[in-house]
Amino acid sequence: MPGRPSPSSDRLTQQKIIDSALALYAEKGIDGVPVRALTSHAGVNVAAIHYHFGSTEALAEAVFGELSARVNKRRTRALQELTSAAEATGHKPDVEDIVDAFVAPYVGPDAATEGQLLAQLILKHRLAPSAMTERVIKKHFDPMAKQFVAALHDAVPEIPLELMYLRYMLMVSTVVLSLSDRGRTSRLQRLSGSKATAADRQTIRTALIDFIVGGIRAPASG
Repeated sequence: MPGRPSPSSDRLTQQKIIDSALALYAEKGIDGVPVRALTSHAGVNVAAIHYHFGSTEALAEAVFGELSARVNKRRTRALQELTSAAEATGHKPDVEDIVDAFVAPYVGPDAATEGQLLAQLILKHRLAPSAMTERVIKKHFDPMAKQFVAALHDAVPEIPLELMYLRYMLMVSTVVLSLSDRGRTSRLQRLSGSKATAADRQTIRTALIDFIVGGIRAPASG
């Protein structure tokens, strides 16, 4: 009778399933990947999903937990480097650099997978929040968000802190909705007569940063 798989074998299989889910979720959407397609891509059977994760929702949480932890660790590290460098020179942190550190995962080299998945997760949480999305957002995004708000407030201290929280949320919404406009149904491409396209990541990155920085710096009215 065959013995139970070794812990190392279990970890390899788990990671194989997570990697396949990352690739397919990015391509087809969180809710557009049948279990059979996932198991075929990962080279495992359906029972492996339940054995390693318990359910497809638990798998989605593991996928987004791993992705969010990895990406937000890079973002907070970049932010800490910016703020430390500013402190060392006695200057305020630069708003453009802070915003660039925030948007980088959505428009950088890994945007087709990481950026799209992060945008999908946040959009899903906004439109149809669940216990799973709430856990992921609270654990992996809320601490990072507070660090970015604090840095932005340091950079533009004349903006009240409570207003900076609102502007941070508007920044998130701008980035997420921009990334949702893709593929054959891209409204940007249709409106511009194909002169502008979301596929041009560098142009999108520059436009996002310019637009967001303008909003962050805008004088508080009233």
